[in-house]
Amino acid sequence: MKLETFKYTANFCEENIWHLCQNPELAAFTKTVLIISNRSRNCPLWHQKSAVGQDTVRWDYHVVMLASSPEASLIYDFDSTLDLPSPLGRYLELTFRSEYENEQPAFKAIDSNNFIHLFFSDRSHMKDPEGNWTFAPPSWPLIQNTEKLPLPELLDFSENSNQNIYNLEEVKAMGI
Repeated sequence: MKLETFKYTANFCEENIWHLCQNPELAAFTKTVLIISNRSRNCPLWHQKSAVGQDTVRWDYHVVMLASSPEASLIYDFDSTLDLPSPLGRYLELTFRSEYENEQPAFKAIDSNNFIHLFFSDRSHMKDPEGNWTFAPPSWPLIQNTEKLPLPELLDFSENSNQNIYNLEEVKAMGI
C-alpha cells in the first residue's frame, strides 16, 4: 500500500488514523487504535521518517492502527519507514528498542468504532502560545463529535487515566 492512497497530513497522526479507521478496504479487519506515549511524554521510536540523520524520534505521543484478522496482525503507521502495513511483531521489535525503564512505551487501545464516533480534536495542541500553527493543519474539517473523547484525555498516561494502559509485552500479545 502506498501512503498517497490515504488521507494524510504530517504531524496529525491521530486525525490520519481516524480517517484510516473508516477505509472500506479494511472492513474485514478488527481495527484498534493504539495511542503510544509514556508518563514522561518522551517516547523514542526508531524507523520514523522524521528521524533524518538520527536513529530515533522522540514523540510526546504517536497514534497508529492495529488491523487484525485470523491470518495477520498489521500495524499502519504512516510516519514509519517500515512497510505499510507492517506485521505487528516486526513493527514492535524494530520501533521500540529502548533499554531505559523511563523511556518504555505505554499504549492505550481504543476500538476503532469508538474512536470514530467519540474522538474530538480542536487542534489547539498544534498552536504556539501566540496562536500560530506549529505545523500546517490538514485541509479537512476538524473532527468534532458530539460525544467527546478529547485528545488530552487520550494522552493521560497517569494512574488516573480513564482508559487501560498496556505495556509492550501486552501489545505484542494482542497480535496472537
